[in-house]
Amino acid sequence: MITIFRSRATVALLLERKRVEITPLNYLQRCRVHMSVQLLLTVLASTAMIYAMGMNFLSVGIGAGLLIFAILSSIYFRKHTKSLAVKGDALILNSFNRRSLVTSLRSVRNIRTRQILGLHITRLDYNLDGRNRSTLVVNRSWAVTSTPERLLKKAIALSNERRKKGKS
Repeated sequence: MITIFRSRATVALLLERKRVEITPLNYLQRCRVHMSVQLLLTVLASTAMIYAMGMNFLSVGIGAGLLIFAILSSIYFRKHTKSLAVKGDALILNSFNRRSLVTSLRSVRNIRTRQILGLHITRLDYNLDGRNRSTLVVNRSWAVTSTPERLLKKAIALSNERRKKGKS
């Protein structure tokens, strides 16, 4: 297994139809830790703000609003963040609840990457079991040589080439 840190080797593995990890092996664990730290910091910041401003309606309202926003964003990321791997013509997605989804690379409808505050946020839209679904992948831009978008597009192109050769 190889991650996207070495892109030439990754393309060679894609050509050989080997398993290529698009996200690191401990990706979901790091996301879980990051979300826990974010929630803890939000609780501490809200408590400090209430303590500094005194217990009044405004400080409690702002603190509760921050907590609700942090909890909802954590739930959203927990639901939509998955680790990705490609093997042959299949896309393997693992979620926080250890449930794996396997779909064809041809079911991928759209891939978009945006860079925000030094992070690559990639949204992957795909069709599985007749339902349109989406997944988020967040990577540090300085830690990888290639975005998941480029690697997935390359894998899709290679899959389409293999399919055309098989039909000829």
